[in-house]
Amino acid sequence: MKKFLYIAAIMATVATATTSCNNEVEDLFDKSAADRTQEAVDEYSSVLTANGGKWVLEYFTNPDEPGYIYIFTFDNNGSVKISGKNLWIGNAFKSETSAWEVISDNGPVLTLNTYNTIFHLFANPENVVVPGASSDDIDETGYGHYGDYEFMLMEAKDGVVRLKGKKWGVTHYLRQLDANTDDEAYLAQVEETQSKLFSKYFANLIVTDANGYRFVMSNQLSGVADFYPEDGDAITQTHSFNFIGTIDGIRFMREVELDHANMSDAPSYFQTFTVQEDGSLLCTEDGVTRITAQELSTLLGVKSLTWTIDPETISGKFVDAYNTAAADMKKVFKGSKNLKAVSFASANNGEKVLTNSIQITGGSAKGNQFVNITAVDANNISIATIDEVDKNLSQFYTKAPSLKTLVDMIATTSFKCSTDNVLMPSTIKMVSTSDENDYFYVTVR
Repeated sequence: MKKFLYIAAIMATVATATTSCNNEVEDLFDKSAADRTQEAVDEYSSVLTANGGKWVLEYFTNPDEPGYIYIFTFDNNGSVKISGKNLWIGNAFKSETSAWEVISDNGPVLTLNTYNTIFHLFANPENVVVPGASSDDIDETGYGHYGDYEFMLMEAKDGVVRLKGKKWGVTHYLRQLDANTDDEAYLAQVEETQSKLFSKYFANLIVTDANGYRFVMSNQLSGVADFYPEDGDAITQTHSFNFIGTIDGIRFMREVELDHANMSDAPSYFQTFTVQEDGSLLCTEDGVTRITAQELSTLLGVKSLTWTIDPETISGKFVDAYNTAAADMKKVFKGSKNLKAVSFASANNGEKVLTNSIQITGGSAKGNQFVNITAVDANNISIATIDEVDKNLSQFYTKAPSLKTLVDMIATTSFKCSTDNVLMPSTIKMVSTSDENDYFYVTVR
C-alpha cells in the first residue's frame, strides 16, 4: 500500500509540474476552420462553373436499381440545368432548371435547393411504383429510391469531382464535359454505346479475371447483374451488383467482390470497364479482367439461338451447292416453298429430344436434319449428322436431292469460327478448317 501511494504521489507531482509549464503548441493551420471551410466552398463553386460548367453525373440510388446518367450545367447566377432520360421520367429526354449552391455543413456540400421534377423524384419519401408494372411491383416501404439531392464534395481532380450523398452515403462522380456538348445528343450516344454491349441473345457473359478465374454474368439488361463462378453453383453462389452504363463502358456502384467456386483463393475484384476495339469490356483497375460472350463454339449450340447462313457471304464449295439447292426447291415446289433459310437451330423430333439441327426453311415450312455439334475448342467445331430427319425435310430431300447434298456438305465440314465483336458476336464467320476459301457467315436471331 505504501509503495502504491508513493508512486501515486510521484505521478501527481509530475502532473503538477507538467501543467504548470507555459509551453505553447504552434497552430497546425494558419487559418481558422471556418475560414478554411469557406475557402473550400468558394473553390468548389468555381470548379463547378469553370469552362462552361457542364458535367455528366453518374448517379446511383440503391443496390437494387441501375445507375442513372444526368447532365448538369451550373451557372454563376445560381441556376443549374439538369437533363436526363430514364424509365422514371418516361424514357424521354427532359431538361429542367432549378437552383444550386455550395454551402458549408461540416465541409462543402452541393445542394440542389429548389425542387427539380426530373431529379429530386429519387429522393422523395414515397412508395415506388415502376411505370407500367403490376401492383405486385410496388415498393410500399415509403422510403422511395433512397436517393440524395445534397452531396458532400469530397475531391476535385483532373475534371472529376467525387461526391458522397449526404443522407445515404453513396459515392457518385461528376465528370466535366465540353461546354458545347449537346445534352440530348450526349445521352443518345450513351444509349448507343450500351446498345452495342448487351443483347437478349447473349444472356450469359463470361468474366475472366487476372488469374484466369471465370464467372458467369447474367441479367445485365436490367442494370443489376448476377454473377456466379463458372465451375460453381448458380443457385447458392450467385451475387448481384448494380451498375451504370456510361459513354465508354460500365461502372458498378461498389467494388464487385466474387469468391471462387472452392473459396480457397483470394476473391476477384473489379468495378469499372471500358469498351475495347474487339468489343470486349476491359477492367480499368487491373487492365486484365475482361468481359466477353461465351466461346463461339458454345454459342452455336445454345438451344435458344438460331444462326442463319447469309447467302450473300457464301464462298468456295458452298456457293454452287447452295445455289443449286435453291433453284431445285423453286422448281419442284413451283415457288410455294422456296429455300428461305439454312440455319443452325434447335428443334425436337416428335417424342425424341434432339436439340441441334441444320434447319431448312422452305416457304413457311421448316425441316430439320438433326446433328451433333461438338466444340473442339473455343473457336472450332465439328458436326456429325444423326440418322434423323423430320417429315418436312424428308419431303424436301425426296423432291430436291440437291438440298441433301448441301446439308451433307455442311454437316461433314469442321469449322473455325471468328467474330469482330467478342462481347456481342451477332455475326460469326465459319471457315472450313480444310480450305480457307470455303466459308460463310451466320447471323443470330
